[in-house]
This record gives sequence, C-alpha cells and structure tokens, in this order.
Amino acid sequence: MIRALYTAASGLVAEANKQDVIANNIANAQTPGFKRERVTKVSFAEVFRRQVAFGKSKDLESYPSSAVEPVLTTLDQSVDMSQGSIRPTDNPLDLAIDGPGFFEVAYPDGVRYTRAGNFTLNSQRELCTLDGAKVQGSAGSIRLPNGAIEIYSDGSILVNGQQVDRLRIVGASQGKTRVISGALEESNVSVVKELADMIVNMRSFEANQRVVTSVDHTLDKLINEAGRV
Repeated sequence: MIRALYTAASGLVAEANKQDVIANNIANAQTPGFKRERVTKVSFAEVFRRQVAFGKSKDLESYPSSAVEPVLTTLDQSVDMSQGSIRPTDNPLDLAIDGPGFFEVAYPDGVRYTRAGNFTLNSQRELCTLDGAKVQGSAGSIRLPNGAIEIYSDGSILVNGQQVDRLRIVGASQGKTRVISGALEESNVSVVKELADMIVNMRSFEANQRVVTSVDHTLDKLINEAGRV
C-alpha cells in the first residue's frame, strides 16, 4: 500500500518537473538560438530490469513472497540540438550558424558558448552580446574599427575590405559549418507540440493525484475502521 503511495508521489514530482521544462521551452520559443529541452521517463523494461537486479543483489525469494523496491518514476533530461530555421534580418551584426558549432563569448566569470548571434557593438566597438558578453575571435575579444563590416561564411570579419579578425566557432565541422551574416537562427521549439505535451503531462499528473487520493482513502479505512470489525 505504502509502495503505491511512493510510486504515485514520485510520479507527481516527475510530472511537476517536466511541466517546468515544457513551460521554459514555450517561454523561449522566440529566443534566437534557443535549444529545447527534452524529458523522457524510464521505460517499463528498464524498471523491470532494475527490479530483477535488486532481487538478485539481495538474494531474495521470488515475488510476491519477497519485498520489492517501490517503482519510482524518474526523468532523463537532454537538450535537442537540432537546427532551428534561419531568419534573415539584414543586420550585418546578426549572425547565424548553419551546422554544428557555437559562438564563444566571455563573461566576467568565465567563457560560455551560445548559438544566439544577435550581436552589437559596445562603446569600445567590441562585438558583444546584448547582455554585454564579449564575442571571442582568434586572439580574444573582437574590436572593429569604423567602416563597412562584412562577415564571411568561414567567420572572417572584414572592415572596409581588410580582414581584422575571425570568429571563434567551437565545435565546428569542416565543410558542414558556415556563418550566415544578416540572419538569426530561430529557436527549435514547436509551440504546438509543447502545448500538446503539456496537456498530456497534466493528465498524467491528475492520474497520479487520483492514485494518492485513493491510497489515502484506503489507509484511512484500514486505520480507523479495521479495529471495529
């Protein structure tokens, strides 16, 4: 009885966490370069395998005469790295990566990697993100002199026809990665799919709620009324 309560309670926690992930995906549907998170549950086959392994490790008798671990629902989170669509912006400082790879940007607390290429120039004419992180080139931060800016598909940056630096693309693949100037990579989130997943997740949450309520009602009957018989 308590085992069923543990199982349902773990399901509630897992569904609540999954709902948070789905909500975050939807909130970033318009964020350039955002990659959706995926949440998967442990399959029945995996749960069964773990139960068998548990029984063997404890040298227990076969079920139902032996105790069995509660079947706890767990989640596995991963990032969907599929390519988002490329949207033209005609802004030469907007950059999209077509293929594998990440822009390297430097914050005061360290280096990070991003696919969001909506860059701008700060007061020192350094190429940076909208929140101030400096985009890294072949020799550190990229500083651009005044003039016409051109950025080629290999990451080369030219000002007035003269190359001044090259974007540092981490994880790029030769022949498969190219930089597109005047465009942004859209988020790979499908709002329709995420909303459908949210509805299914809520139904599962409600089902676990009903299990908890049913177990609680049964335990109430057992504790308060069994002694009267």
